[in-house]
Amino acid sequence: MKTKRTFTLLELVIVIVIIGITVFIMIDMFENRDRRTPSKLRCISNLKQIGLAIRMYAQEYKEEFPNCEGAKGLEMLRSGGYLENVKLYNCPSTTDMITDNYDLRASSISYSYASGLNESTSVDSAVAWDKPCNHNKFGNILFVDGHAAGFAGVKWMENVK
Repeated sequence: MKTKRTFTLLELVIVIVIIGITVFIMIDMFENRDRRTPSKLRCISNLKQIGLAIRMYAQEYKEEFPNCEGAKGLEMLRSGGYLENVKLYNCPSTTDMITDNYDLRASSISYSYASGLNESTSVDSAVAWDKPCNHNKFGNILFVDGHAAGFAGVKWMENVK
């Protein structure tokens, strides 16, 4: 004759404790996750849009990228009609604001730009990147070949070559 096995009180208590711990861990994970992740993704999207504008510029200027450093180089893209939406020059994590039809200045944009690069420059070279104050211990970098990547850590700027 088969005996029907039932849970003992101890087994039931152990299962309830395990479920309680799992629920506690899950609640803690959701409360403490990085709330700035969506803005980091929009920021990297902005850099990719800047990268596309740089590539369009290069097609018309013998594979050369804008030859001015910083905001002046990005202003060449805006005034040339390659990327006119000034909101894309601001990281969503910052309070930087540019009004439409306003010249880009270093104080109003969220990204740095390196001049003197072209289509044949090493793909490991950074062409644009977050200013260090945009994110906390994190930054996005746009590379010459048009891909952008995020880097975490206090020393993320070491990836800018």
